[in-house]
Amino acid sequence: MEEPAALLHNRHWRMAVWALRIGYLGLVVAIAGIIVMSSGSTPWVLGAGVLIWLVAAAVTLAGVFRARQELPDPRPGLWSIRFMLIRDTVRARPSA
Repeated sequence: MEEPAALLHNRHWRMAVWALRIGYLGLVVAIAGIIVMSSGSTPWVLGAGVLIWLVAAAVTLAGVFRARQELPDPRPGLWSIRFMLIRDTVRARPSA
């Protein structure tokens, strides 16, 4: 399904896209924390990464559901919205 044009200008959608990008960063920090912890260090880095990832996941879900709710009928399914979200996190927003 093609991405609705209304999503590109929806503030909730942009919030979800940025939260997912931050979630990627949190995942990288958590993986680095596992590596650091395996070398005998404290688990602070792992804890920070997991906390960042959990908060980003909650914000992403809230943004996706709010953005989908604001779309006119027929709304895309959650499965296709997931692919749109992942695609938008790696694609730069077109300049106006």
